Amino acid sequence: MIELLVFFGMLLCAVLPFSFLTKWMRAGQSGLALSVASITGAVLVILIYASGRPFGIDPMIAMAVAMLVCVPAFLGSLFGLLLGWLMRRRDDKKV
Repeated sequence: MIELLVFFGMLLCAVLPFSFLTKWMRAGQSGLALSVASITGAVLVILIYASGRPFGIDPMIAMAVAMLVCVPAFLGSLFGLLLGWLMRRRDDKKV
């Protein structure tokens, strides 16, 4: 049962940024979309750094949050950016 909760949690962490960043990129708000993607990537890097250094965060919790939350969110953000950009490009070519 806990495996399903982890799976659906990871899926939710990936789908939310994907949908929002696709919508924002297609609407032409690329600055906001890139800011969200860069903040997600920065949190991922900080948590990975904290898992290997005495940083004040428990290394196991830092790595678990990085792998279970930040990686799906970052991948969802990147693919949302790409899809929104491609859809925007397709819409601009039609005009």
